[in-house]
Amino acid sequence: MATAISIGFSVGDVVYVAYPITTSDYFTPKSRTVSKISVIGASDVAVISFSNGNQVNHSTATPTVYLTEALCATAIITDVISRSAATVVLEGGANTTLVRTT
Repeated sequence: MATAISIGFSVGDVVYVAYPITTSDYFTPKSRTVSKISVIGASDVAVISFSNGNQVNHSTATPTVYLTEALCATAIITDVISRSAATVVLEGGANTTLVRTT
């Protein structure tokens, strides 16, 4: 049974893209115009192509295309935090809360 994908944009729409971390475009939302949407087989993944940038895979589980710059930027920051959280452990492996003293 195929998994449905919900796409809230169409060909010709201007959207904001959160490119994968493996690209030089990772840290900032990129404005792109959708030129083609291709669903991959019986999956919830679609390949989104643009008239002015590299294509991306977009899915319900891992969205990469957003309708606003703010939503895209939030997704990028959330990804950065989740990727770095595992490496931000104090010596001895203990997690602590930072406290400001005056």
